[in-house]
Amino acid sequence: MGRISAQEGREAVIRAAIAEFARTGYHGTSTAAIANRVGVTQPYVFRLFPDKRAIFVAALVRSMDDTAWLSRGPPAGSRGTSGPSRP
Repeated sequence: MGRISAQEGREAVIRAAIAEFARTGYHGTSTAAIANRVGVTQPYVFRLFPDKRAIFVAALVRSMDDTAWLSRGPPAGSRGTSGPSRP
C-alpha cells in the first residue's frame, strides 16, 4: 500500500476488520490478519487504533451505520429502484 492519509488508513483498517471479524469472529481475528489484509504493518494499525477492541468497535459502528443507511430506503421522490445513493 502506498503512502496514504491517516483517515484513508483508518477506513482501510475498518473495512478489513469487518471482513476478518465476519470470517473468524472476534477471538479468531488477529490484528496481524487485519494488517495483512490491508497491506500494512501491525505497528501502523496500532498507530491508528489503540487496541483490537477499538478496531472492533469502529467496525461495529460502521456496520450499524451502513445498516441504518440501507434501511432508510430511497430518498423521497426518487424513481430509482437500485436503492439509495450513499453520500
